[in-house]
Amino acid sequence: MTGSSEVRREETGDRVEVALSSGILFGKDSARLSKIAERRITEAARAIREAGSPAVAVAGHTDNLGSASHGLNLSQQRANALTRVLQRHLPDEVRVTARGYGEARPVADNDHEAGRKQNRRVTLTFHRRGTG
Repeated sequence: MTGSSEVRREETGDRVEVALSSGILFGKDSARLSKIAERRITEAARAIREAGSPAVAVAGHTDNLGSASHGLNLSQQRANALTRVLQRHLPDEVRVTARGYGEARPVADNDHEAGRKQNRRVTLTFHRRGTG
């Protein structure tokens, strides 16, 4: 799940963050999951199970195009959509929360399409058990 522009994984101590490009998960301006999304979410669920994490935070993010309220709503809808699928692949005891941040937490410059593309993402953050 690492090394591509579609999926990025960062580990710091016991904290793991997996960022999935919204381009592989959703169509433009949509919260409907693409056909490839199920496979990517299944891969993420496997990593969460292997980590033994008791909780996962799912965060939706957008670029700054369109209104801030539209971006916030879309990012929440996308986080919710991913969460519904993710929960089917995790044990019941794993707590999953979803939150949309809209354009509030960019990881790249929104002045150019390359940066906006990086900002359109859904991240999953969880912790590995027994480390740190």
